[in-house]
Amino acid sequence: MNTSYFAQIAEKIEAFFTQYPNGVLEILGPTASGKTGFSIRIAQHLTKKLGKPCEIISVDSRQIFKHIDIGSAKITEAEKQGIPHHGLDLKNPDKTCNAAEFQQYAFQTIEAIQNRQALPILCGGTMLWLDAISENYDFGEKGTKSTKKNPPKFPVLKIGIHWHRATLYERLNQRAQHMFENGLIEETKFLQKKFPNMSQNAFTSIGNEEVIDYLNGKISYEEALATNQQKNRKYAKRQLTWWRGRDDVFWIEGEKL
Repeated sequence: MNTSYFAQIAEKIEAFFTQYPNGVLEILGPTASGKTGFSIRIAQHLTKKLGKPCEIISVDSRQIFKHIDIGSAKITEAEKQGIPHHGLDLKNPDKTCNAAEFQQYAFQTIEAIQNRQALPILCGGTMLWLDAISENYDFGEKGTKSTKKNPPKFPVLKIGIHWHRATLYERLNQRAQHMFENGLIEETKFLQKKFPNMSQNAFTSIGNEEVIDYLNGKISYEEALATNQQKNRKYAKRQLTWWRGRDDVFWIEGEKL
């Protein structure tokens, strides 16, 4: 842990909230980049330095579902360390949620957080949902994004966590193995039984499809794990492609945190 590096980042965030009391901090990055841990650490720091509590909004299209905890790498109560979290466990897995719906939920939650004189932090990796909030995308009646541009509802400081690709992929592989060894299979069994009509949103949570194939005897445990690891790597690549060349993101080095 490089404390001086963290201090430099924290100073930038402090200055942002000092200049923009109605601002929103956005922490983004590919899956397994350490967003959750960093969000907790910076929230604790900001409360200490600025004298205001922080509240975190998870922006993750899988973590909104109840019971998909391991498969979505959802933060635990212990990991929250008493910091209020939003955007988790909003729906049962047989329901759906799109970017337009979550955008309105986030806007209402941010307003409520600011009315409590607290600092809102967006944290997640669902690219369209994050941009829908920070850029105030306009959506049609069916939830499809229009070409109309709306002015942002609030100032946003976007902090992205970057890792060298080989290191990130190793982190992804290790996390997938940890999930398989610590309850992902049991969680998938429960979901199959409890919600036989899982929505496509929930069903495609990284891990569910290959675990079901393993449970049905179509592939081996080793093949299921390898498939899961590959899916995670591909998803991380898509995330990085989405943010490539963006000049509105301040990137920080995950290795130094």
